Amino acid sequence: MRRPVAVIVAGHIPGAVAVKAATAIPIVFYVAGDPAKLGVVAGLARPGGNATGVNNFAAELGAKQLGLLRELLPIAARIGLMVGPINAKVQA
Repeated sequence: MRRPVAVIVAGHIPGAVAVKAATAIPIVFYVAGDPAKLGVVAGLARPGGNATGVNNFAAELGAKQLGLLRELLPIAARIGLMVGPINAKVQA
């Protein structure tokens, strides 16, 4: 925080929250969850403060993706999902 920088890039929630609390330098983040619920921004439409970024609403898109897959392959009886150990909590 002692070096003069134009912007800080935060790749995870704890880092983004910590930096947001410590400085007024603009923060750009990429997170997988809802940044408003996680306390990084005030709201999605109007983030406010010094933080903005993008997120991956993978959980919210899952049903839509399965619906599209069902349209493409209507005869599919089973659909498998492979996840890595870091995402083992994901349920299909």
